[in-house]
Amino acid sequence: MNKFMSFMEKYLVPLANKVSGNRYLKTISNGSMSLLGIIMLGSLFTVVSSITWEPYQSFLTSTGLGTLFGYVPDFTIDLLALYMAFSIGYQGAKVFDIKDKAFNAGAISLVCFLLLTPINSTAVEGSTFLDISYLGAKGVFVALITGIITVKILAFFVKKNFTIKMPNGVPSMVMESFSALIPATVIVLVFGLIKLGFANTTYETANNFIYTMLQTPIQSLTGSLPAFLVLIFIAQLLWFFGVHGSMTVLPILFPVFLGYLAENTAAVEAGQIAPNAINFGLYDLACLGGCGATIGLVIVMFFFSKSKRYKAFSKLVLPCGLFGVNEPVVFGMPLMLNVMMLIPFLITPIIIVILGYFLIQIHVITPTIGVLGAGSLPPLVHGIVQGSLSFGIYELFATVISMMIYFPFFKILDKQAFDEEQNAVETAEESFEDLL
Repeated sequence: MNKFMSFMEKYLVPLANKVSGNRYLKTISNGSMSLLGIIMLGSLFTVVSSITWEPYQSFLTSTGLGTLFGYVPDFTIDLLALYMAFSIGYQGAKVFDIKDKAFNAGAISLVCFLLLTPINSTAVEGSTFLDISYLGAKGVFVALITGIITVKILAFFVKKNFTIKMPNGVPSMVMESFSALIPATVIVLVFGLIKLGFANTTYETANNFIYTMLQTPIQSLTGSLPAFLVLIFIAQLLWFFGVHGSMTVLPILFPVFLGYLAENTAAVEAGQIAPNAINFGLYDLACLGGCGATIGLVIVMFFFSKSKRYKAFSKLVLPCGLFGVNEPVVFGMPLMLNVMMLIPFLITPIIIVILGYFLIQIHVITPTIGVLGAGSLPPLVHGIVQGSLSFGIYELFATVISMMIYFPFFKILDKQAFDEEQNAVETAEESFEDLL
C-alpha cells in the first residue's frame, strides 16, 4: 500500500494538477459553467411541461401554457451552441490574460460561429435560413473550437500590440471597439477561408466535418459505460489524494454531456425517453452526497456513532452531505489519504452507477435529461429536477446501498476513536488519583 501511495503521489497527482490547470480545459469548464442559468431554466421548463399526467396535460393544452412552456427550451437549450460560442470566447479571454477584451472575444467568436453555420435555401420565394440543428446539440464542438481559436488569435494580436491606438479623450467603449478591429478582421477572414475550404470537400461545411469526425466518435467513446466508469474511478482516486477530481474530469465530459443535454431535451419535449442515459444526471449519482457517494457515510455517522468525536462531527457534516457538499468529510474526517476508507470511497460510486445504468437499460427507471448543476440537490429532489421521478426513487435506494457499504468500514474507525476516548478518560482518572 505504501508503494502504491508513493507511486500515485509521484505520478498521478502532478499529472492531474497539470490537467486541471490546463488553460484550454479551464476555458471549456468556465465557459460551460457560465451557462448554468440558461441550462437550468430550459431544463426546468422541459420537466414542468413533460409531466405525463393526463389532467395536467389537458390543463396545459386548454390554457395555452404548454405552448408557452415550450418556448423556453426552444430558445435556451435548443440554441445551446450559440450561447456557448460567446461564453467560450468571453471566459477564454479571462483565462488567457486578456480580460479587458473579454466581451470582444465573445462577440467575435459568436460572429465566426454563425459564419460557419450552414445556410440552407428553400423553394419558397427563394428564402434562406440557418440550419438550427447546428445551433444546438450538433454545434457544441464547433462552438468550443471556434471560441478557443478566436481567443488564441486575439491574445496573439493584443500581446504583440497589433491594435489600433486611439487618441486621448476618445470614450473608453469606442477605444475598446477600435482596438479589436484589426484582430477581429483577421479572425473573421480565417474562419471565412475555413468555410470556403470545406465548401470544396465532400463534407461541404466545417460543421459536418467536426460533427462526423470529432464530436460523434468522442460521444461514442465517453458515452460508453466502461469509459464513464474509468473517469469516475479516476475522479474518486484524485479526491483521495486531495486533488479536486471533478474539476479534472468534468472539462473532458462538458462538451459531450452538453450535446447530450440538448438531444435529451429535444426528445423529452417530443414525448420520448431521453436517448442518452450517461449524462450529468448519472455523474451526479456517482457524487451522491459528494465525491465517493458519501451520503451513506454521513448518515451512518449520524445515527450509529459511539465516539464523541464522530457524534459531534456528524452533526456538522450531515446537512452539508444531503446537499452534495462533502469537503468537510474529505478534509476534516479526513477521507483524504485514509487507507481504511479507500475501498468504500472508490467502489460505492461505481456500484450505484452500474446498478442505476442496468435499471435504465431494462426500463425499470427512466434516464435523466442530464441537467448541469443539479448535483447539490438532495436525493429524490435531484431525480425530479432531472426529469425522472423513478431515478429519484432509485437515488433513495442508492443512499441505502451507500450506507451498507460504508457501515463496516466506519464502525472500525468509530471503535478506534471510542477506545482512544476511553483510554484518555482512564488515563485522566489515574492521574487525578495520583494527585490525591
